[in-house]
Amino acid sequence: MATIRKRKNKWQVVVRRKGFPPVAKTLIKYSDAKKFANEIENKINKGIFQDFSEAHNLILADILKRYRDEVCPKRKWGQHEVLRINKLLKNKICKYSIARVTPHMIAKLRDELSPNYAASTVNKYLTIISVVYNLARTEWDINCINPVTKIRRMSEPEFNDERLSPETEIILLKHAAHSKAYWLKAMIIVALESGMRRGELMKLKRSDCDLDKRIATLKDTKNGTTRKIGLSIKAITELKGLTPSIDGRFFPTSIEQFKSCWRKLKKQSGLKTRFHLLRHEWASRMFENGWDISAVATQGGWKDWKVLRRYTKLSPEYLASKFKTN
Repeated sequence: MATIRKRKNKWQVVVRRKGFPPVAKTLIKYSDAKKFANEIENKINKGIFQDFSEAHNLILADILKRYRDEVCPKRKWGQHEVLRINKLLKNKICKYSIARVTPHMIAKLRDELSPNYAASTVNKYLTIISVVYNLARTEWDINCINPVTKIRRMSEPEFNDERLSPETEIILLKHAAHSKAYWLKAMIIVALESGMRRGELMKLKRSDCDLDKRIATLKDTKNGTTRKIGLSIKAITELKGLTPSIDGRFFPTSIEQFKSCWRKLKKQSGLKTRFHLLRHEWASRMFENGWDISAVATQGGWKDWKVLRRYTKLSPEYLASKFKTN
């Protein structure tokens, strides 16, 4: 039942019901206090009551910091989320209680970020807020409504249809063969033959490969899993031609050293090709060679067809060849 009492020229309402947490609120007018009490009791009777008291006592900064300190350290790419959260914490929206943050406020934040960041980056900031709200509700037992779900995300540009032409591939390999990084040419070939990511290639060790069975085990990949892949004869030939480093790696380089080598290769060749294009090209070639979605996704480590779809750029000549001719 509801109790209404006067305290310091205001009216305090306390609604108590067995099986429900007590709900309290202080209002200026008695009529408002009575109305509030009736609304809460009616919601309890109808089974639609939701207690947002904790959401009113916590500000957005509180749950962002909790996510940063408790969840991010356990996530493979959590350091990137930490950087974004630290930037978000400087925004005034983080001073509002999580119950008072509205879709309009989130939209305003989106519009404030958009002049300085790419659309994909802005969407990542919105995703962090959305994830934190969902986690607060499902795992931290904080009753709240996610305001991000009701706003429009930034439109991200379509991926281009760039392919690695045979001519470009020849030029890349020609200049890579003269690079001081003796492994660079082999790395390009293995990337085109296996679909491995740059980081996976850089961590690949001789002990991870069964060259006779043409199988490689990729450990601690980008999505946090270990997977086994097949290797083509051409890839095996290149790996056998390399002498592994002291730590057993075929391609003994750091990210910064590799970036420096790739910049020099682009300058010498006059090309603007990104190394990641090799992974895109591999996926496209495999589909054109008759591989099905399951095989390409398993080999490349994609868990979502939508993501794999962005990597695939089938040539119009290949599509034309799929039609039967009379």
